[in-house]
Amino acid sequence: MNLLRLTFVLPFLLATPFVSAQKTDSEPAQVEVARQACFAAMDDVRAEVITELDQKMQAARRAGDLKSIERITAEKNRFIKQGTIPASINETALNHKISLALLALKNEFNEAIKESVKQGNRETAKRLREELKSFEAAPWQRSTWGFADYKVLSGAEDWQPFANKARAYTNRGYVWTEIPPACPLKQFTPVAGGNNTPLQIQVTSPGWVFIAFSQGNQDQVQAYLAQHAWQPTPYTFTYNADGGTSMRIFRKQLTAGEYEIPRINFSGPFLVKP
Repeated sequence: MNLLRLTFVLPFLLATPFVSAQKTDSEPAQVEVARQACFAAMDDVRAEVITELDQKMQAARRAGDLKSIERITAEKNRFIKQGTIPASINETALNHKISLALLALKNEFNEAIKESVKQGNRETAKRLREELKSFEAAPWQRSTWGFADYKVLSGAEDWQPFANKARAYTNRGYVWTEIPPACPLKQFTPVAGGNNTPLQIQVTSPGWVFIAFSQGNQDQVQAYLAQHAWQPTPYTFTYNADGGTSMRIFRKQLTAGEYEIPRINFSGPFLVKP
């Protein structure tokens, strides 16, 4: 799977901030979950388009077809810069994927709007309504596909190579295992296993931030994801405890600002990046 790899080579926008990410008032937690899920879905759709265009480019190159190479290059540039759907892509299939992402978002937003009105939070309801309209009018412009620039303020050590056999924790001898070769994330911030100290980061350029932690207690994991709106990625790996403890990488779009990322279990989370 190479969807996330594409997010790192295309330069472009939104853990829990010290005051909650994207929450400006009494917004329900599920709204941020839906928002992040839509960001992730749109990012994946865009990555699929780029992959398909690159495959067409390779075929044209093998055939020595200069005209097709120039046409596909122009289509790719317009798609990246303006969100124009390439003529060589199946637009019906693409629009179906976009519609599914927007439908899930619309259902959650409409429910939140209704609840806000019931609670007398008309300003929240109006803000959510306007945000939903902006998603529906220009879904490509609502999300980004680049990774965030940020620095770690506290809670973790300096960046280290994220590789098999690398020491996983500062206070244990465990090492990482089964990191897939296709994983685009190549660095991590070691943390102390079992420590409850949260991660503090400062985002200077908006985009995707990635974390990883173990999957042991699914109820605990699902509660954490629902509260903090991290989205799962396809990437899993292990560390060599108890025959191999399963880990997964998660993502979230963060805007510029300072954020606190709470610990969930012995394993983390810890930060990973390209």
